[in-house]
Parts: sequence; structure tokens; C-alpha cells
Amino acid sequence: MNDTTPNTGSARPILARRRRWRWLKFCLPIVALIVGELTLRVYTWCRGWTPNCYAAQLRLFRPNAEIGADLRPGFHMQSGTYSITINSLGLRGPEINRNKPSNVVRVAIVGESSAFGYLVGDDDVAARRLEANLRAQGLEVEVLNAGVPGYNLFHSTVRYREVVAPLKPDVVLAYLGWNDLTYVVREASELARFRVRPVAPAWERQLGRSTLYGLVAYRLLGSPVQMVPSQIGGSRPTNSGAAAFHSNLHLLADEIKASGARLVVCAQATAAHPKVSPRLAPVLAQAEEDRPDVIRMGAWLHDRERDFATASNAPFLDAYNSIPPTEEYLADYVHLTVAGEHELAEFWTRELLPLLKDEI
Repeated sequence: MNDTTPNTGSARPILARRRRWRWLKFCLPIVALIVGELTLRVYTWCRGWTPNCYAAQLRLFRPNAEIGADLRPGFHMQSGTYSITINSLGLRGPEINRNKPSNVVRVAIVGESSAFGYLVGDDDVAARRLEANLRAQGLEVEVLNAGVPGYNLFHSTVRYREVVAPLKPDVVLAYLGWNDLTYVVREASELARFRVRPVAPAWERQLGRSTLYGLVAYRLLGSPVQMVPSQIGGSRPTNSGAAAFHSNLHLLADEIKASGARLVVCAQATAAHPKVSPRLAPVLAQAEEDRPDVIRMGAWLHDRERDFATASNAPFLDAYNSIPPTEEYLADYVHLTVAGEHELAEFWTRELLPLLKDEI
């Protein structure tokens, strides 16, 4: 007679091993991620970098209910290339007193990434160089860098009212306009979406705390940065878009006037210029036949800002025609190299010095 009773004693070890294996399969990837994160953090620490160096933009911005995104106060990033420091007031640069000292003249620079100093470190940004130049001339001056990457006039006007005006600037230098071209070429029905600067979703901003995520998502798998806005390629200003730009300039000017400051308008240095160097021209468009369209838009922007300054009785500074559109000064269509930032600071110093002496 055969014994058919199950051998439960031998089955139990097999089941236990299977359970342990399932747990190992679940835990090993988690352990690998933790080890990878810790290893990468040690590596960046040894290099003198901050953990956010691979995807700084995920922590640089915070949500803003009215305009989508704003700079995060207290942010700091150090990479192998450059550093970014946002002070407690939300401005790029060192800490300043919220209340302006009575003997200090404050110059605020408002604008987008070209004002912010998108491709250079804290010490080389034109705002910091301008401040150093003016102080070397014996002036008690603070230069506030209120530029924000990705902003247009819709955003800059709100930021001026909420962040800059309470700091009581005496002079406001408007160095902006290129990002506005993305809506200048649009019809009225499309303008509303340009009032909000997109910000990364909450889940990705939290993942941005991970150095490993930043490396994989933005350095290894990230797509190349689209430098020239595709929306302006082959386009012309629409009546609605041009009117919105004109209105936005006046709204910013009204906010500046209401705060008691003096407006100065500066046309941006850009590769979208008739005299762009052959080596720099490809940044405007890969196809040579498309480049004249971008150059015409650059000229249109320059002329509108010049005309606005004249009509507003505001000084007009022409960096567009003063800084050569070459690869020495421009890294792409509108962002300056270190040499370009220094050249812009020298240009601003020459142009602003007489005006600031009148303020003292």
C-alpha cells in the first residue's frame, strides 16, 4: 500500500525560500536606488557641488497663484560650471535689507532669463558687475536683479508689484521683450495661456530633491534645450499680439511710476540682428532661409521698445546696437556669455552713471 500523505515538512523550506526571494526582488531595487543616491551625493559633495546641480530648475521655482511660478527664496545651486543664489526676498544675488537705507540709490533690473543671467554664475551676472562698477565710482548703490527665466511682461509686471516695488527702487531698468514675441505672433484667442509661466508638477518638484533623479531625468535622458522659441519661426506680429505687447509695456510703466521709481528701457543684446556673425547665425535657426524671419522679429522688438521709451519720456539704452552680435558675447540668440555680461555691465555703467548722479 503506497503512502500518499503530503510531505509538508519538505514543502515548508521551499515556500520560505520563495517568500524570501520575492522580498529580495522587491527590496533590491530600493536598496540600489538608495545606494545610488548616497553615492552620487558623496560624489557631488566631494566636487563642491550642491545636490540639486543636475536639475536645479525643479527647486528654483515655486508655484505662484497668479502667474504660475516665481523664484524660490533662499535657493542655492553650485555646479561645476556656475552658481545660482536667490536671496530671502526672491532676487538673484546677496541679501539686502528690506528697508532701503536712506543714503542708498536702488536700481532694479526687471526682465527674463537674459536679465537673470541664465548661463553665468552669480559673480559674473551683469547686475553684480554694474553694482561693482558704480560703487567704484563712489556711488552708494544697490542693484537688484529681479529677472526670472521664462518670464514675459505679463509675469514681470505682477512680480514688480509684489516683490520689487516694496523694496523702493529709485530706478528700474527694463531689460526684456524676447519672451513676449511668443504671444506677439498669436491671435487674441490664444493670449490667455501666456499669462501663466508653467512650473513642474508637484510630484516632480519633490523628486527634484533627489540628485539621482536629476542626473537620470535631465542629464542622461533629457532632451536638448530648445533655445529659440519655435512659436516665432516664420511668423509675423498679429494686431492682437502687438496690441497686447504695447499694453503690457504701459502696465509695467504704470506700476513703476506708482512706486515712485524712474523707468529706463533697454533693448536686449541679441543674435537676432542684421549684423549677426556667420558663426553665431545658426543659433537663430538651423535652416538658413528661416533666419531672416527671426532677425526681423528682433528688429521689430527693438523698434517698438525705442518708440515706447520715446513716448513715455524714458531714457532708451540700445544694447541691441551696442553689443556686437558675435559668439564672443552671445552664447545663443539672447543669452550672454561671461564676456557678454561684463560688456553689458560696462555699457549700463556708462549710460546710467549720469542719470544716477542726478538721483543723489
